[in-house]
Amino acid sequence: MLNVDNRIQSKVKNLIISNFIILLIFLFWFSYSTFSFVFNLYIFSLSILAINLFFLTIKYKKGKEIELFSSYAMLIIVLIFFLFNSLLSLISDFTPFLFSFYNLLGLKHKFNFLVFSILLALILTKLFSIFLYFNNNPKILELGKGDEIFQYFTKDLSEKKKLYLPILFPLSALIEELVYRSLILSFLMFYFNIDSFLGIIFVSIIFGTVHLSTSKNWGHVVSTLLSSIIYSIALIQLGLLYSWGFHLTTNIFVLLFYYRTRRKNETLII
Repeated sequence: MLNVDNRIQSKVKNLIISNFIILLIFLFWFSYSTFSFVFNLYIFSLSILAINLFFLTIKYKKGKEIELFSSYAMLIIVLIFFLFNSLLSLISDFTPFLFSFYNLLGLKHKFNFLVFSILLALILTKLFSIFLYFNNNPKILELGKGDEIFQYFTKDLSEKKKLYLPILFPLSALIEELVYRSLILSFLMFYFNIDSFLGIIFVSIIFGTVHLSTSKNWGHVVSTLLSSIIYSIALIQLGLLYSWGFHLTTNIFVLLFYYRTRRKNETLII
């Protein structure tokens, strides 16, 4: 069991590192997204990709867990998209893809209370369904039955976990919104003129499938797919901060459900 905990702790650290790297890339992109800086971004992105692939290769040869690659999968996706955009800007008449912190789709929003209320109601309904699922499935805490990172943080709360927890959850929720909802969806609509509805479905399928690697649970995949649809609508209708807020709120409540289930199981054993 100790080896499992060490593996997951290593995965958590790699997620934090890779997410911080992605955030730095986005900050660079937000600051230098004009045509004159596209080539600088190309070199910057290519260098980071090469460095990370180098370290991944070394760690893989030393027998490190294969799951290490999944920690950097999003980083590679981001760099591929950025390099793709840079190349198009260099060899064609495409204008660079301009981002803004408020919403990567470039849409301007006014707060719509009705839309916010509907999406919040959907989130709360989904959370209540998850709560019922946890009540009826105490085996969710078994390895391979649920999300191992959530299991890791609810098993006990060591000093390292107290440090990782407030960093990982807000950061990973933000990065997932930037990558899956904002970046990929924006590229589909900006470059390929794909309808927003089809784009949302495509992005949500990717998001759900990626989460299969973390929990091996099809119920979790369906749940994340539905969440992605809600977050995508929030992004388009309200803005990035709202999709991030809904995502982070969902993750926090699910963490609490894991914790409650563990305490409940421990009480039954006693």
